[in-house]
Amino acid sequence: MIGNLLTVAEPAPASLRRALADLLTVPDEAVDVADADGDQEGRHWEAPVLCTYRLLPPGDLALELDISVEDGIAGSLSEAELALGLAARVGCSVLYPAELDLPSAYWVAVPDGRSVRCRLEPVDTDEETAYRVDAVEEPVADLPGATVETLPEILDRQPIGTPVSDAFLADCPTGTAGSVEGRVHYDLRVWERLARRLESDWNPSGRYREDLFRRDLEARDALEHLVHEVDDAHADGLRSAVARLDLIFREHTEEGKDAGSGRGEEAEHWWWRRRPKRIPW
Repeated sequence: MIGNLLTVAEPAPASLRRALADLLTVPDEAVDVADADGDQEGRHWEAPVLCTYRLLPPGDLALELDISVEDGIAGSLSEAELALGLAARVGCSVLYPAELDLPSAYWVAVPDGRSVRCRLEPVDTDEETAYRVDAVEEPVADLPGATVETLPEILDRQPIGTPVSDAFLADCPTGTAGSVEGRVHYDLRVWERLARRLESDWNPSGRYREDLFRRDLEARDALEHLVHEVDDAHADGLRSAVARLDLIFREHTEEGKDAGSGRGEEAEHWWWRRRPKRIPW
């Protein structure tokens, strides 16, 4: 296995060696730890565990670790488990990439055993690239400068099935983002993703943001107009799809304070006067 990790503090090479040996249950001499910018000739390249570290420019992170473990040693250990195990042993948070195709999406493995989503941003310096942890979804003690918030870019990329939209849109023409067809494809899926979140009690994360909830209600506003703008061959199908999703939305919301306060006549639509039965923000 190969792990590409980032550490908040700068553990000494000997500390890294002991931590990896303990985590992987191998002798200390089975772990080779070396500076990427140092002399490579003296390395024990045949060691079953190789850890190459690189000192990062001043920022929120101190070291970049490239860890290679021989097959059969790590067992079924994942990159997340490697990061969590290392964090617990060296006493500082360790970052590892998230599963999403998003360069800023990372997890923080915290020494207390938590995995916390974070947003990692590069900071250009006169020399090399430094890193800033811009936001975390839960407080992390050794990242005090990070904003604590639910990350909208993560919520928007979470895989959520949209079977009603998929079935209707399969036979619909596509178009540019600003065309009627493009708006139907976007707004219908946005509305269904909200319906499915409500139906599953906000799975997979258990969280949502009020600003995104309002954005989703605006997608329903758009659909109210789009059913009159699509061609006759698709109008009834769109009305039927929207009605099915509306039913899910009604079942999992309740009458409440008008979420559309101050929006004018659009706020008179019934969906703006309902709120989730469990508020996830």
